[in-house]
Amino acid sequence: MRALVVAALMSGAVYAVLIALGDGREVVRALRGFNPLVFVGMLVLGLASFALRALRWGALMRVLGYPVRAADALYLHVAGQTMSITPGRVGEILKPWLAREVAGMPMSSGIPLVFAERVADLIAVSLLALGGLSALGGATSVLAAGVAVVVAGTTLAGSAWFHGLALRVVRRQEWARRHEGSARAISDTLGRALHWRVLVWSVATSVVAWGLEGIGFSLCLHALGFDTLGVLAEISIYGVATIAGAFSFLPGGIGLTEASMAGILMAAGVAAAGASAATLVTRVATLWWSVALGWVALGSRPKVLRRVLGRE
Repeated sequence: MRALVVAALMSGAVYAVLIALGDGREVVRALRGFNPLVFVGMLVLGLASFALRALRWGALMRVLGYPVRAADALYLHVAGQTMSITPGRVGEILKPWLAREVAGMPMSSGIPLVFAERVADLIAVSLLALGGLSALGGATSVLAAGVAVVVAGTTLAGSAWFHGLALRVVRRQEWARRHEGSARAISDTLGRALHWRVLVWSVATSVVAWGLEGIGFSLCLHALGFDTLGVLAEISIYGVATIAGAFSFLPGGIGLTEASMAGILMAAGVAAAGASAATLVTRVATLWWSVALGWVALGSRPKVLRRVLGRE
């Protein structure tokens, strides 16, 4: 709850700066003329994105031998979004905790599974950003090299050789031997979830899911009267801003995501007021929409919610 309050205050400050930099009256005028049906469409696209990632989470759990119903997978993923506004997203430990409560999956498997999921997301969003960055005159070679490094590192992290080496190191350290069981669980989880056969469909699902949010961002720009960049380039802008926010380790990427999104739009020729308005609408329809849905999902199972809040 403290994280939610802090994130809300940070967002308020960032949005106030965006409005001020974009000339407050012009930003308000742009928002007043924004078609509410487009905003509803953005929310629907966001919901579809969450549903795809939820099904992916359920599929990853099945890979580890903990099958769940589609409804439970949706609950686990969406409820976990309540903690997406914590610094470095460390609050996402809630999702594996819920998976333990619902399906009996131990935390020693759930936490590294979240890490594997984030790796797939990073590769997917980087591919989306790379896909149209050239249209903006960006340094695609730098991003391509970054994607190659991530893929190579992921391949290594999913290899039997690497995990065998890591477990031998654990056995040689006296202080670590008592945690060998957890180390084996982590090794098994990463080995399965980062195996190339699993990673292919995991990344593909993530590309579609994040792409839907990027399409929502594109619809927002077009509704505000900016349609010169092209859908692919607009999805790329969303991808770059998302990566920047993720690496900031700030709650929900608040601050750097907004600055990146608005800054790239202005560099691409969008007026400051329009860039600020598009950024505000998009963040409400993505970040805060996911947080709101997360609390609704948590509230759908009162007994679990009471445990989360420490009242049981």
